[in-house]
Amino acid sequence: MTALSVLALFASPRREQARSTALGRIALRALREEAPGARVEEVFLIDHPIRPCMGYYSEDPASCNPRQCTTGVLDDAMKGLHQKVLFADILLFATPVFWYGLPGHLKTFLDRLTSLENTGKLLDGKLAGVVVSAREGGAIPVIQHLFLVLNDMGIWVPPYGFSYVVERSIEEDLWARRYAEQLGRNLVRAWRILRDTGPWWRYGEAVE
Repeated sequence: MTALSVLALFASPRREQARSTALGRIALRALREEAPGARVEEVFLIDHPIRPCMGYYSEDPASCNPRQCTTGVLDDAMKGLHQKVLFADILLFATPVFWYGLPGHLKTFLDRLTSLENTGKLLDGKLAGVVVSAREGGAIPVIQHLFLVLNDMGIWVPPYGFSYVVERSIEEDLWARRYAEQLGRNLVRAWRILRDTGPWWRYGEAVE
């Protein structure tokens, strides 16, 4: 049986010093305890420069495909990131809040996933979790934004699929740590259920 594959996407340019990174790694530690044989890869998005989405879908939906969106002016690090995303069963997003919303490079990354969603729903059935750190407000809107985008790409989020910390340190916020731990465990348990049941949901069925 193929081992569980996990891709952790860290959005803070502060890398190891970021609270979102620390919170994400708490989730990953619990995930590894739940699935000792899991293959986990960590990616800091700041190390993979990508250009903004060119909006090909708006001109011609058929042109919004992985080949078109990783060649020419878009021949950049997204080609490798596409492969990592496609290989993963679980995506863990760990991000700070910038001006009450997503950091620009994370939004660009999501935009550049459109070609995978648009071409045969290639992300359908994957799982995702989200952890967020903030200095003021914005954590909940960021979680809501990510949940909506991921869900519309066919990506599942399990119950209690998030954790966030606002203002306080990770050490001071017991509930943030607990939510991160249960996120890691719930991702594995949800993956096992989906693996054993197979896809039962539908997309694009005609409505009578």
